[in-house]
Amino acid sequence: MLTLGLEQRRAAGAAARLFTLFEKLVPRHREREPRAPLRQDLERLALSAPHMLADIGFARDPKASSPGRTVWRRGPLCVVVSAVAPEVSVSGP
Repeated sequence: MLTLGLEQRRAAGAAARLFTLFEKLVPRHREREPRAPLRQDLERLALSAPHMLADIGFARDPKASSPGRTVWRRGPLCVVVSAVAPEVSVSGP
């Protein structure tokens, strides 16, 4: 009877350790806004040298762009550069 209780505790302890290991190894998927420093860096780059966005993997979106604004995309990130006023907006995860 005592051995059965010990075996159950060991099995429960092993299961708890396995669950903890599983939690550490499997990443949690969260939708996030771009971090503030990343957003600020992209805004500064887009204002000072928008052509450099192509060098870091952004592609100009001709369908979303217009004479008054240029839209650059890289995956879920979107950078909109306004030609009318020196203004940039960054959106995406």
